[in-house]
Amino acid sequence: MAYRLILKPEVEGDVEEAYNWYEDQKEGLGEEFLSELTEFYKKIESNPTSFSKAKRSYRQVALKRFPYVIVYEIVKTEIVIYAVFHTSRNPRNKLKKR
Repeated sequence: MAYRLILKPEVEGDVEEAYNWYEDQKEGLGEEFLSELTEFYKKIESNPTSFSKAKRSYRQVALKRFPYVIVYEIVKTEIVIYAVFHTSRNPRNKLKKR
């Protein structure tokens, strides 16, 4: 089954904030973050059920190099990404503003 990846508008802010922070630390590091994030988006899109459920119908996957998780849900033929969340933040807040 082919799935369509949908990013909620809030995700763009999450990603931009992380990108900017990494670029401030070292030039090019933000690009490396985006590259890994894109790789995980592709993994989710190709096999969304392979990652563990976090709560109810929400699933999450942790990036390998960067301390972030991607929170998503499978809705029919769509994969809705709700957050790209730093692991040092309170996990109860992952979806609060969504």
